[in-house]
Amino acid sequence: MPTPPGTALDHQRREQLIEEIARLVEEGQLDQVKVRLDELHHADQAEILAELAEDSRNRVLKGMPEDRIGELLEYLDEEPRARFVGDLEGTTLSRILVHVDEELVADIVEELPDERVEEVLSLLSEEDRENVAELLRLPEDSAGRWMSPNVVAFQRHWTVDEAFRYLRRERPDADQPFYLYTVDSEGRLQGVVSLRKFIISDPETRLEDIMISDVLHVAVDMDQEQAAEMLRHYDLMALPVVDGEGHLVGVLTADDVLDVQVEEATEDIYLQAGLDADASPHSPIGPTLRRRVPWLLANLTIGFLSALIVSYFEGTIATVAALAAFMPIVAGHGGNTGSQTTTLVVRGIALGEIYRKDIPRMLMKELMFGLFYGCLAGVLTGCLAYLLTRNLWMAAVVFLAMAGNILVAGLAGATIPLGLRALNIDPALASTVWLTTFTDWVGFLLLLGLGTYVVQRLM
Repeated sequence: MPTPPGTALDHQRREQLIEEIARLVEEGQLDQVKVRLDELHHADQAEILAELAEDSRNRVLKGMPEDRIGELLEYLDEEPRARFVGDLEGTTLSRILVHVDEELVADIVEELPDERVEEVLSLLSEEDRENVAELLRLPEDSAGRWMSPNVVAFQRHWTVDEAFRYLRRERPDADQPFYLYTVDSEGRLQGVVSLRKFIISDPETRLEDIMISDVLHVAVDMDQEQAAEMLRHYDLMALPVVDGEGHLVGVLTADDVLDVQVEEATEDIYLQAGLDADASPHSPIGPTLRRRVPWLLANLTIGFLSALIVSYFEGTIATVAALAAFMPIVAGHGGNTGSQTTTLVVRGIALGEIYRKDIPRMLMKELMFGLFYGCLAGVLTGCLAYLLTRNLWMAAVVFLAMAGNILVAGLAGATIPLGLRALNIDPALASTVWLTTFTDWVGFLLLLGLGTYVVQRLM
């Protein structure tokens, strides 16, 4: 069934199209595949192609015109894009890259094996080669790697009419959707004019008379997360990007920032779980093993300490086996409670919402929460312990262990990411992994230590 033009695909419809197009490719009906893909937005085309088997995807893409391939590369995820590009000859790839924005060309070239980089760069035009080389010199996570260098600037002394004629005649393809920037004779950023004011102003008005001189801007080497937060904080649709001498070199737009924020949020989620930031559910087994196994082995090694703690109290457990029944409850619930705090703090740090002055108040709040909820959870768990054992001392031990572990977990959930930030380490870096391991230790020590202290009362 054809997809009506302008229709956004839901997950179910996209899945149906993936199966249909995979079948058509297998049957060799590539003309029909082209018809079906032409009905879709480029973003949907790219997602469907990314889900095809690699040989099927390459058959479809290699049968397309070079400009069409260039458009789809803008939307393809990094892994399928890198695999497709890696199979192309240098001359073919260079012809495709003519139709791709320079910032993406830099990303594609960077993904190539070292021995192919010079080959592909040498096949680009001199201007493109210089621009791409300039982008590649910037830090990978900098604002300059996300900006569009295709930005037009007007001389501040021009009239509105002169600027309009220049824009229409010389730079109709410039990435200038919301704001117009003015520069001096050496290209240094001087001011900004909103598109609305530009349109409604008298044609003979000089730009310097309607521009805002105090322009918010970002440095080309500023961290991408800081630049994205700046755009969000000031509620802007675009920000000019300048080099170290104040020259206007590009523009960072809201759609660029949306991609940055998705990337940063995904990275934070992955890091909290001890995953590599480049992990993907579609990664081959080799990269998956390299990215996940080291963290898991580190966590396993730390987990051995939990086993040592438990083994130290082997005699107590042998004497009062009922204590073992409450070990996973005390340790697990402490970890869950602390994970909530860690998530709040890591996200607050990422959004720039937590300042030094907030830390004492935040720790006091977690202390009060831990006391209140720890007592509540402790009473409930203690009641369960009494119902199962009919022993008030057992109930008291479970109550104190649960309450104490929750109190410690809340404080640890806040201090671990704050401590990592103080050490200039990403606060998301496996914060949850460290926290749950720590609360396991504390929970076991409290429960089994208190149990050992009153073991005669528990028998």
